[in-house]
Amino acid sequence: MTWVLLSYLVGSISGSYILGNLLLNKDVRKYGSGNAGTTNAIRAFGKKIGVLTFLIDFLKGLLMVHLLKNTFNVNQNMLYICAFALIIGHDYPFYMNFKGGKGVATTIGCYAILGFNLDLISVIAWILFAIVTKMVSLASILYFCLISILFIIFEDLTSIQILMVLSIGILGVYRHKDNIKRIMNGSENKIGKNKVRG
Repeated sequence: MTWVLLSYLVGSISGSYILGNLLLNKDVRKYGSGNAGTTNAIRAFGKKIGVLTFLIDFLKGLLMVHLLKNTFNVNQNMLYICAFALIIGHDYPFYMNFKGGKGVATTIGCYAILGFNLDLISVIAWILFAIVTKMVSLASILYFCLISILFIIFEDLTSIQILMVLSIGILGVYRHKDNIKRIMNGSENKIGKNKVRG
């Protein structure tokens, strides 16, 4: 449980929240969609802070899972559980009233260690789909679905690991529930538009 709790705490380090407060003295949750993630950070604070937000959120997943796997020799089941805890921490940070991001960057970081090739395929699909549809949210939903399917098909997973992969995928889609509603009614924000929703 110590590793799970530590993973949650590391995951709760919010790039957009920290950068917004340190550099601009602004709380990202008070702008746009109120989401503490990369997309809202870009729309609220600009591309530079948005990119830095993505890097922080990506690296906390990548570095934590890397350390657990290669330095602390945590077993595979616990690695997947800790990856899920990292993403939970990002999505629901305790010190931000459990109002965090949607977990895309952190999930990419975690999966980069758990299965780099499958993660790379999913990220490429995410980028291409975002370019084609001009909707980051729809591309992100595709990423969560695709990475889950690829891991279940091509990785030799235990029942616990499958449960964690499914949980990460379901959580990622759930966090985009408002985006899904807007996609369905045709009002979702698109790349290049000024309207802020996240």
